[in-house]
Amino acid sequence: MKILLSSKYVYFAGFGAIGGLLSGIIYGVSDLDNSSEWASWIIGTGFDGLFIAALLAVGQARYVGKSFDSKSFWKALLVGAIGGMIGGFIALMIGFPIAESLGGGTDAGRFLGWTLGGAAVGFAVSWVVPNLKRVTASLAGAAGGFFGCALMYLVSALVAATATTGAVIGLVIAFAEAAFRHAWLEVTIRPSGLSLEKERTITVSLGDKPVLFGCGADADVKLAEMPNAQPQYAKVFLSGRTVTLLDLATEKKRELAVDEGFDLANARLVVRTKSVWMKPA
Repeated sequence: MKILLSSKYVYFAGFGAIGGLLSGIIYGVSDLDNSSEWASWIIGTGFDGLFIAALLAVGQARYVGKSFDSKSFWKALLVGAIGGMIGGFIALMIGFPIAESLGGGTDAGRFLGWTLGGAAVGFAVSWVVPNLKRVTASLAGAAGGFFGCALMYLVSALVAATATTGAVIGLVIAFAEAAFRHAWLEVTIRPSGLSLEKERTITVSLGDKPVLFGCGADADVKLAEMPNAQPQYAKVFLSGRTVTLLDLATEKKRELAVDEGFDLANARLVVRTKSVWMKPA
């Protein structure tokens, strides 16, 4: 159970699947399949982008200890919906005509639509995951959409197919974040007070954007409240090959060494990097 609660792959696959499931249900209830191609593709793909991106934002919030991050949720929902509709439009107006001119059928256009829709979801998720690069997330989402579309042909039910695709998109984005980052924090969060929660360890990618730790709603990673402390505790960021901790209570900075750990509220944070990246160029 501890491994499941600490795995971002589980969170993103699970919440991505829920997003795809909701999209499939709404698509079926609205009877878009029997509507015009415009409604089916543009609105339908918009639903996919909207629900999958929004639920992945919820998954990210739960992963870092937040109950709900409304700002990230609405941002991902809006970007995912608009991007999904654009993907559907491109597939309908450009993808299908090109596929037909080359002797292909609707399958090629469908793959293009899902690939573009997945890219939109990845782009939306990059707005809510600290230091997840836009290009990396978009390409990962596109790959997830492509492979998800391939799996759809093995699943006969629409709702199950969109749920599968959402899970694949979430998995590929989570994998890309871990594969392409250079440095990160390993954060072991201990339950505080009387709680049914279990100790778990999460990872947070480091980069130019400081990662904020605290108990407030704006924190990237939410920790337990500290007596006589402000809601914002500390920021950690990466500059070049240097990891820096800024203590917001004292406004003092200090460099952190690789594998160095420190305690903050109810968490133990340790700097991790890829060994190859740490070698001088």
